[in-house]
Amino acid sequence: MGDVVVGGLGKDRETVTAAPGNTITDIITTTVDHGADVVAIEVAFNDLRPRQYLDLSAYVTTDSTGSRLPTQATALTYLGDSSIDIYYEGDPPSRCTDATVAIDYDINTLTMSIPRRCLGEPRWIEAEVRAATMRYEATGSRRDAVWEDDAYRTGQDQPAGGQTSGRLHHP
Repeated sequence: MGDVVVGGLGKDRETVTAAPGNTITDIITTTVDHGADVVAIEVAFNDLRPRQYLDLSAYVTTDSTGSRLPTQATALTYLGDSSIDIYYEGDPPSRCTDATVAIDYDINTLTMSIPRRCLGEPRWIEAEVRAATMRYEATGSRRDAVWEDDAYRTGQDQPAGGQTSGRLHHP
């Protein structure tokens, strides 16, 4: 809690600094459930708001994908609307349209549900989960700012990939 970082501010767009005051992006808990038919990723936030932009991405590696690029599940919410896209590698890249997203602003949760068939009916999965927000109407130094939180890293001054949930096996 309170480990949100912000980048894109000031002259040096690569500089990333702590932004503990950002509660919209702040991930409190993450639960990944590898069920019989669906992989559910539920994320609880400090303070979700219906009119704020939020991008929640999960990068799912499975025994089906191995060392290839992970499947990317991205849920977007803005101005009270939400959508989810699932992409996995291939030539051309494929897209799963049966995934769903559910948002409960009363308890500050966003849940992505991904059919196992969209992940190649995996025996196990690992998930890296990250949230990001930005302000579309921002001007000046905040125009290019992006606030981020990584579900499996705490107290980081700079975001970095590679932290995942433990390996979850199919029941």
